[in-house]
Amino acid sequence: MKRSLLSLFSVLLAVMMLCLSSCMKVNITFPQNNNIIGNVTPETTQAVVETLPDVPTEAETLPPAENTTASEITTAAPAQKVPTEMSKAELLSFFNENMNLVKESMPAFERAKLTTVSDIKLSNQAANTLVGFVKGALLSEETETASASKGQSCVEIMTPTGERYVSQLTMNDIKDITLKTEGTNYAVTVTLPDAKNPTKDEGAYAKIFNFITVDDVVKTYAPKVGATVERKNIEVNYSGCYAKAVFSPDGKVVSYDTYVTCVISLKDASIKKVVTINTDVDITLVSETNFTKFSY
Repeated sequence: MKRSLLSLFSVLLAVMMLCLSSCMKVNITFPQNNNIIGNVTPETTQAVVETLPDVPTEAETLPPAENTTASEITTAAPAQKVPTEMSKAELLSFFNENMNLVKESMPAFERAKLTTVSDIKLSNQAANTLVGFVKGALLSEETETASASKGQSCVEIMTPTGERYVSQLTMNDIKDITLKTEGTNYAVTVTLPDAKNPTKDEGAYAKIFNFITVDDVVKTYAPKVGATVERKNIEVNYSGCYAKAVFSPDGKVVSYDTYVTCVISLKDASIKKVVTINTDVDITLVSETNFTKFSY
């Protein structure tokens, strides 16, 4: 009896050793690439994990909920800067963009323009009696006014006239740009550098102002004072010119003012007034234009 039990125990022990031996050599097969990895050890297990493809998590594979909005599943756009946070270049772009919208959105507004002769100098002392005459010839007694109704094209009313824009200034065009707050509004002032004989075809002045050119002197201003002068002896010098716009918090124009001052110099001009007098003439003109009462 003991012999039989001993034999049975021996058989069971042999079976257990065989199973243990086979468990130590398990082969793993991945059907997707038929790649067979040999005996599994801690080192081979790590290698298998590192070579497995990334599998999206459940949250990544689920579609957005039906009531999820686009803004909730996309990155929010950065908040737009307010003028007080802008660089000078950004402020000039803000000025250009919102001033140009006036001619596109066509609000109602009123315009008043006043041009004055602030000074006249004659080199011929005997011709001083001409001062009053010249001033009277160049000035009208009334301020020039105009208005635009809401929805009415203001291309010919708002400077520069005849253009679809109000300003196309770049940082290279200007002398400075400054910002002040007026209550909740923003006042932006653009100052232009001094200029001699600017033209309407190019340059900073053509991008923002209506101004006097040498052609205007030949065709309009010299004839008004009865002066004959050669083109080469005409100079128009500008200084201290600026444009100031006041914007509401949403960028709409509340008011707009332009200030232009120039000295028209006529060298060796011949002025006929009863008698003909040859003299140099310097005429200082100041033109202020105010756009107010904007209604959108």
